[in-house]
Amino acid sequence: MADMKLSLNIPQKSKMYIGVGIIIVLLLILAGIVPASMKLKELDASIVAKKQAVEEQKAFEPVFKSLKADSEKKEMVLPMPQKAKLSQSKIDTLPIAFRTAAKMSGMRLVSATPQLNAMTGDSQFIPIDVVLRGGVIDFRRFLIQVGAMPYIQHVEEITIQDKADTREFKIKVWAALG
Repeated sequence: MADMKLSLNIPQKSKMYIGVGIIIVLLLILAGIVPASMKLKELDASIVAKKQAVEEQKAFEPVFKSLKADSEKKEMVLPMPQKAKLSQSKIDTLPIAFRTAAKMSGMRLVSATPQLNAMTGDSQFIPIDVVLRGGVIDFRRFLIQVGAMPYIQHVEEITIQDKADTREFKIKVWAALG
């Protein structure tokens, strides 16, 4: 048995066919399977991202439901009082009215200063500079409170500045005098 050597005499043409076949199989693997596996990895990453987005949506679902319920049950009607005029003897009550409006809206009134020097002769309006601190939502409530004051004609100017721990709102409001 040791004398018998296995010798393979494969014709040259067959070796060429085997070589071409191996090259075709390798090309199929490189051209078809590798890109397909890359695409599968991309799809897997996309699926993971979408699952995370769904989990995030599920986490925010209670908040969304409560906000939706609040918006449906409260139909906000803005106060539209009949316009009236403030007597000149009651100008000193303006800061108190703004302090009350600020307190009701959750803001802190820094100052409410009527510009008395703007009153000349028989002036029909007086500008009031109001400075408040608080949040934007509370400021919205404050503006609604101000809109409910019958002697307020209009808001001329609003300036918002970020402070270290809050926001500062400066507004100029015009009140009608009579």
